[in-house]
Amino acid sequence: MFAARISSLAALAVLLVSQHGLAQREAAPLEVIPAYIRRADVNTLAAEIATKSDNGNLTPYKRADDVNTLAAEIATKSDNGNLQPYKRADDVNTLAAEIATKSDNGNLTPYKRADVNTIAAEIATKSDNGNLQPYKRADDVNTLAAEIATKSDNGNLTPYKRADRADDVNTLAAEIATKSDNGNLQPYKRADDVNTLAAEIATKSDNGNLTPYKRADVNTIAAEIATKSDNGNLTPY
Repeated sequence: MFAARISSLAALAVLLVSQHGLAQREAAPLEVIPAYIRRADVNTLAAEIATKSDNGNLTPYKRADDVNTLAAEIATKSDNGNLQPYKRADDVNTLAAEIATKSDNGNLTPYKRADVNTIAAEIATKSDNGNLQPYKRADDVNTLAAEIATKSDNGNLTPYKRADRADDVNTLAAEIATKSDNGNLQPYKRADDVNTLAAEIATKSDNGNLTPYKRADVNTIAAEIATKSDNGNLTPY
């Protein structure tokens, strides 16, 4: 135990001496850590200025002497690299926009129709040998009122009268079903097998008579119980 205390005191003494030595040492300068150095040709020009690189140096880009200094609405052409206004030849259309034009040997002139329609727009027209004339319908023009049915007899419009149907006209109320017996309309009555059973009752026809339809193997087992059929009899599955 005494030896352990001596070892602890010796270690403490070594620690104190080493801290004293560090305190006496002068602080050495820190080493410079190499960092990323930006290149000298960084683009410092405004974003809206076009640039080019001359030997690694960014400089503004200026267009040559053929820069378009003409107004945007002026058409231009390039003669040997020089921009000049573009002028159309002497056949420019100086006529009003609403005038139809044609080109005679490169000269624009008004286009005039020979058979211009001078008849009012609401009058039907036809062309006789290139001449526009009013179109008149023949004598069978429909002069009858619009609600009168018409037929054409030899090109003449006459009222259309139904044949002597007096007896077969449907004079029965719209909700009554009808049938035609020899051209005579009569009420249609269903036979004696009319379904008088309630709508929710299933029915079948026995020799034309409607009777309730009963299933033989009706499922009387609760809905949550699975079933199977043994010889037509439902049993739990």
